[in-house]
Amino acid sequence: MVKVDILGVKVDDLTQAQVLEKLGSFLGQQIVTANPEIVLDAWQDEKYRNLINGSGLVLADGIGLLWAAKFLSLKSEHLFTSVIQMMVTGASLIFAPEYCKEVLPERITGVDLMEKICELASQKNRPVYLLGGEEGIAQKTAEVLKRQYLNLNVVGAEEGMLNYKVDGNLDELTSRIKTAQPHILFVAMGSPKQDFLIKQILPQLSSVRVAMGVGGAFDFISGKTKRAPIIYQDLGIEWLFRLFNQPWRFFRILNATVKFMWNVIKYKQLLNK
Repeated sequence: MVKVDILGVKVDDLTQAQVLEKLGSFLGQQIVTANPEIVLDAWQDEKYRNLINGSGLVLADGIGLLWAAKFLSLKSEHLFTSVIQMMVTGASLIFAPEYCKEVLPERITGVDLMEKICELASQKNRPVYLLGGEEGIAQKTAEVLKRQYLNLNVVGAEEGMLNYKVDGNLDELTSRIKTAQPHILFVAMGSPKQDFLIKQILPQLSSVRVAMGVGGAFDFISGKTKRAPIIYQDLGIEWLFRLFNQPWRFFRILNATVKFMWNVIKYKQLLNK
């Protein structure tokens, strides 16, 4: 397994199938599904970057990371050359997508991986705990997942978007999870909060084999938020669908596209010095 350096974040070069194969050997491991926005945050925050790099797996949740991995693998000594490479690799995402998968093999979204893990958990009798989302969303997500995977054992589902503060007193939360004895913990609070919370409570949860921050996955699975059509997903432009439907996300999307690409170009120049 190779780690690919993108703005100091070390991303594992795995397919989703390979990730699922590895889960059987996990014991108390944290999974981070990193997108361009998360990588940018980690680039600017050493504490967060160290947390991510110390996790069991760091996966590429975002077509921008596939682009960045390929772009950074190309040699160039001048900024002009890098800009040309940026345009070529960027265009290849649409016209020759396999080219950008030569370094990181595929995009692994948090919601897709969560559903696959739940499918596996239903087959192997691995109890699951859902934490996060707004009021009622975790419970609705549990209902949907149990209809989808008939043998899935959800031993806890509670809201948590506003309830918990990282570095606060989490004894009651930890006690509830310990009592439920889940093997798999999904936390949907948005990054970096969900990742720091997992880091804080995981050492106390001896039953948990896998803990993963899943961002907005509960909203998608529960039906609260409509996910982009398959064609957007296949092209890696779910962000464009979100922009159409949630224009208030404009600055976040700008951060995850233009600002991310510019910082990757600058990072490449630093590496080449």
